[in-house]
Parts: sequence; structure tokens; C-alpha cells
Amino acid sequence: MTKGNLLIIDDEILLLEKTSLLLEDIADHVYTASSGIDGIKIFNSNKIHCIICDINMPNMNGVEVLENIRKINQTVPFIFYTGHGSRELMKAAVKLGAFDFIDKPNLDGLEEITINGLKLGFNEEINHTDQSSSTNFISEYKKLLSLTNS
Repeated sequence: MTKGNLLIIDDEILLLEKTSLLLEDIADHVYTASSGIDGIKIFNSNKIHCIICDINMPNMNGVEVLENIRKINQTVPFIFYTGHGSRELMKAAVKLGAFDFIDKPNLDGLEEITINGLKLGFNEEINHTDQSSSTNFISEYKKLLSLTNS
């Protein structure tokens, strides 16, 4: 059974590795990135069904990552985990559709939240694919009708 692909973005390498090991059994593939820019590159070149991201990172914070991801995909579940989240960043994340928040380094509950995020993201992809197939079928049908009416 397909579980979906997970992307974890965190500038703290040890925590990135620990989180990846913790969650490797609940995803088909776990991608990791140590910066927001690298995370966006990975997202652009792979099917990602859920993202876990630190909110406070140098150069590009988690909210900026989420803003960029939302330009590409409006529905992928985005989980923030942070030890030092500011209220302003968290409010901005909620407005952009953050799926959930976890406090680090305590990762209790992260596995369950990630499973739910992966399921949602994977189901969104399936529903989008089904809608695209239906749209393509209807478009082809309309073309055939126009040919027979000519």
C-alpha cells in the first residue's frame, strides 16, 4: 500500500536526521533538506504528499517556504515544528493553511500527525488526478461531438 512521500526541512542537521529516522517507516520515501531553498527544489522535482518544516531558519524561514510552496500547490499538508516560533510567524502560517504545529525537540505526536498529513496529501493527489482524467475525457468527448456535428 502506498503511504506517500514526505519532505522534512530543518537547518538543524541532527534533528533533521533524527526526525527522518523516526518517520521513515510511515512514508514511502523521506526527502530531507537543510534549507528552505533546497526544500523548494526537492518539492519541485518530486511528488511530495506532506511537508514538515522548521519555522525559524536562516535565509528563508518556514513561512516563506510555505508561501513559495502554496504558489505551486495549494493543498499539500504543511506541518511546522519549532522550538522558538513567534506569534506573528504562526499567525501567518495559519493564514497560509498550515496543517498543524509541533513543539521541538519534543516530537510526541509527530508520527500520528504526519500519518494524517500523508493520507490527506496522497488522497488530494488521487482526487486531483481523477478530476484531471475526467476533465480530459470530457474534453475529448466534446471534440468528438464537434467533429460529428460538422
